[in-house]
Amino acid sequence: MKAIITGMNGTVAPVVADVLAKHDIETVAWDRTKVSTTDESAMRTFLETERPDYFLHIGMGSVSWTEALVRLCQEYKIPFFFTSTVSVFSDDVPAPIDKDAVPDATDEYGAYKIACEQAIQALDPQAKIVRIGWQIGTEAGSNNMVDFFTNEMKQHGVIRASREWYPSSSLLEDTAEALVTILLEHEAGLYQLNGNDRYSMYDLAHALNTLHAKNWTIEPIDEPRRDNRMATDVVLVRPLSERLPL
Repeated sequence: MKAIITGMNGTVAPVVADVLAKHDIETVAWDRTKVSTTDESAMRTFLETERPDYFLHIGMGSVSWTEALVRLCQEYKIPFFFTSTVSVFSDDVPAPIDKDAVPDATDEYGAYKIACEQAIQALDPQAKIVRIGWQIGTEAGSNNMVDFFTNEMKQHGVIRASREWYPSSSLLEDTAEALVTILLEHEAGLYQLNGNDRYSMYDLAHALNTLHAKNWTIEPIDEPRRDNRMATDVVLVRPLSERLPL
C-alpha cells in the first residue's frame, strides 16, 4: 500500500511516515520543488502516477491547495486525512475544549486552519480531520516544545514557565502512532488528540529538563493563565503522566 504525505520537511510528517512504514505502507513525499501546489493538472498527473491508497495532508499551504487536493482525492476515491490544531481555538474557549466548540481563532495560523477544516468538511464528509496540540520532540531544531525551551534558554539564560498554563500537548511519537491508528482503523470525522492530563508549562519544562539532561534554569511564573487542553474521545494518545518523569 502507498500514501502520499505533505509536510515531510516539517515536525510531524516524518514521524508519521516512520509509523506508516511499520504497517508496510510506502510513503511518497509531496516535493513542492517538483510538483506544483497551484497547477491542478500537475497535481492530477502526480496522483495518477503514484496511485496512492491514502492522502495525508500534514504540511502547510494555501487553502486553495487544500481544496484542490480534496476534490482530486474524491475524484480518484483516495481517503483524505488532514492534521489541524488546537490553535483553531482562542484562549477564551474554556477547557476541556470539546470538538463541537466553535473555532474562534483570529490569528493568521489559527484562521488558516479553520478555513481548511471548513473547506474539507464542505467538500468531503468522508475525510478525517485530527486536531493536535503542541508536540514534544526530543531535540531542538524543529517546531516542538523542546525547541521552544532551548531557545528560551539561549535568548534569556532562564526559562520562565507559567504554573497556570496547561497546553494541549503530547509526545511526538505518540501523536504519530495515534494519527496512523485513526487513518487505518477509525471512521471519517473530526478527532482531537491531547495527552496532557495534568501538567503546567512549568511542570513540563522540569520534566523535559530531567528527561533530556538539559541543565536548564527554570523559573516559575503565574502568567499567562490559560488552559488550552482539548477533550478527547475515541482515540487517546498516551497520557504524559505515564511518559514523563514527574
